[in-house]
Amino acid sequence: MSPAKSNTVLDYCAKKSDSVVRAITEGTCKKSERSLGKAPIEPTGKRPNALHPLMKNRWLAAQNAAKLEGVVLKYSTAFRSLSFQRYLFQQEVKETGSRKEAMKEVLPPKISMHPWGLAIDVLRFNSVDKKRAKWLQKNGYKWGLCRRYDNEFWHFEPRTTPGTPCPPRQPDALSAYYESKEN
Repeated sequence: MSPAKSNTVLDYCAKKSDSVVRAITEGTCKKSERSLGKAPIEPTGKRPNALHPLMKNRWLAAQNAAKLEGVVLKYSTAFRSLSFQRYLFQQEVKETGSRKEAMKEVLPPKISMHPWGLAIDVLRFNSVDKKRAKWLQKNGYKWGLCRRYDNEFWHFEPRTTPGTPCPPRQPDALSAYYESKEN
């Protein structure tokens, strides 16, 4: 007699050919699939030096699905080093005149998800890019990607389990920072 199969999801896998996602309760993803992870992706101990592997897989799955619909998804930035994030934050402080105002747009390096390899900014230079970001906002949950801030249509993070709705957006990065301090 064989043991009963577990209903516990071990991973979500997206086909490389069409990005269709399936939950697996035993084994691992096939070679023809990408592992998406089984939950929102959170920062862990050691800082990476590249995009988190599961975040990369989620992006590639979404990018592939978009391509099949005639939408070309590209990003302007993803992983950022701590020093580059520090530079961007300092530039924003100079531009806005205060750390608090700067944090609405650019978080300091130790708070931002970019140096954790857990954020992607879709290209945002023209109306076509905005339409691409809207496609990802509408469909990204399928692969666990969510737009995080109301004031940044281009910023996406792995904030949900693939296939489940995204959590509510926060007004801006500063609001998200203060909300995390309250919890």
